[in-house]
Amino acid sequence: MANALISKEIVPELGLAFELTRKPIKRAYLRVRPPDGQITVNAPLNLPMSMIHALIRQNLAWIRKNQSRLAEQAASITQAPLAHGQTLPIFGEPHTLNIQPHAPHNQVICHAGVMHITSKTSLEPEELQARIHAHLRDALARVLQERLPFWSKKMGVSAHFIGIRHMKTRWGSCNIKDKRIWINLALAKMPKACIELVLVHELTHLLERGHNARFYSFMDQFLPDWRTYQAELKRRGICGL
Repeated sequence: MANALISKEIVPELGLAFELTRKPIKRAYLRVRPPDGQITVNAPLNLPMSMIHALIRQNLAWIRKNQSRLAEQAASITQAPLAHGQTLPIFGEPHTLNIQPHAPHNQVICHAGVMHITSKTSLEPEELQARIHAHLRDALARVLQERLPFWSKKMGVSAHFIGIRHMKTRWGSCNIKDKRIWINLALAKMPKACIELVLVHELTHLLERGHNARFYSFMDQFLPDWRTYQAELKRRGICGL
């Protein structure tokens, strides 16, 4: 990182470790980063360490709250495999798993809040997870294929590629040079408004690389309610965007 000094620090009386990045900025920024709740501070080059420690102390309750939320997310990721009768959110709506082995066909159909999974044989947990992920991937791909032309035209940008993959710490990413966008598969579990937000966010990077005032002015222009959807994403899962 150009013009930046990165170091590992600790708040002595709290025993709280954090990563400090000093660079030519006007004010300090405190973050709790996924997936493990690491505390990071971006601070001006000449800001006294005592003021950085004070910033962390003043926001200790907020830090603990966010670290707790990230720990709960990590626990949910490693929970027991899905099984018959359990619920799974699809586009923000709960669906009950109805697993039917020894059926005439291999099929996954969602209807009236139920995900019906039929299989010619018994399904091992890994096979069941693969079936569910394949269904979620196809459903998310259909939403993206439907909304991408609309937003590309409205924003005056075009992506050369948009794909879906697992991401641990972000909802989406954009390779600006190659105009390649990746969307997190976990978005298939979120309300469609949240999917819209991530798509617009990543397309906005084709207009402005950084998360600066110009970037957020574009977000306000194209999706005025984006902060509401971002709060929903933070409430439901990964906070990185």
